[in-house]
Amino acid sequence: MKMSKDIWIHLSYVALIALIVLPGSSLSKEVVINTMIDFESPASPTHDQAIQVFNSMTNLTNIIDTRGLNATIFASGDVATSQRIFVTNMGQGQNHELALNGNTKDEKLSSMPYSKQLDLLTTANKIISVCHICGSKIVPVQGFRPQSFDQNNDTFKILDSLGFLYDAGFKAGILYQPGHKNDTWPYPIEGHNLYAVPVSTYNSSGERVYLSDRYAKEEKGFSGSKWYDLLIGKFDEAAIKGDPMVVIFNNLISGSGDYLDAYKDFVNYATSKNAKFVTTMELINITKVKNATGTLPALSGVKPSVCPTCGQKNESKGSLAIGVTITHQGNCTECNKSSANVTKPS
Repeated sequence: MKMSKDIWIHLSYVALIALIVLPGSSLSKEVVINTMIDFESPASPTHDQAIQVFNSMTNLTNIIDTRGLNATIFASGDVATSQRIFVTNMGQGQNHELALNGNTKDEKLSSMPYSKQLDLLTTANKIISVCHICGSKIVPVQGFRPQSFDQNNDTFKILDSLGFLYDAGFKAGILYQPGHKNDTWPYPIEGHNLYAVPVSTYNSSGERVYLSDRYAKEEKGFSGSKWYDLLIGKFDEAAIKGDPMVVIFNNLISGSGDYLDAYKDFVNYATSKNAKFVTTMELINITKVKNATGTLPALSGVKPSVCPTCGQKNESKGSLAIGVTITHQGNCTECNKSSANVTKPS
């Protein structure tokens, strides 16, 4: 059967479009990456465990800090208690945002009555909120992610009452609020003063998995190289679709071995593609601008409206709270204070 000239032309256009949208094409979009680093530590670490915690957390943060990349550090109440100086040091980094990861590892909030949840989360919030340099201005912890992604409507009410602004206990297309199955960007939780932040998911061998190294290693049994392939696959997909990439790295998983190699190689790959690493709060602010204007704001060189170290407002005109550098118009006395020092356990 012969095809007409018009059909051949049509098929040629289809083939051309298919080539254009392949990963790595000139039409790939700038990828926004929200790196969430889970700070995990035993409640009462032994000497060897303390060294492991120090080394693993330092390995993860050094890779982003030396490149000036932003990240959100999640710590539980237990970790903030046992590693207070270290958590303080992590939270004081200008490119770090400190957020709460519940109170105790693997706790199940949804099984608790409202009163118990309220007591637990209020206590955990107080513990992590005192992780600051004495005499300096406190920057309120604004973000939360429940252990094991376990929570309920009572959790949202309590987070509202405590002044939290976002809840990252969601997985794109897997665990979501009604009507938001397809959302990959943060979205408001109806009836609350919170934004839901979906952790990214990716189709791996016909199964949708969420981007958590702990989940990948302990539940899926992925090797470091398999985890790396999943990260790169999601990055390339995000570049085509214009989605953000929200990924969780646990210090006791990605802080050493082949998972550390995967983490380092992923950061190198993403930076080579000019990805923008942002904190979770910055991701939400970017989302607000995107929703209001229909386009992503320019991300390079934009100054935040509040210093993440001291909380002082940035008076620079026309700035958006989504950037990576701090430039105060006046003299920021709080930022000139000495920071907490952490010494490696000997």
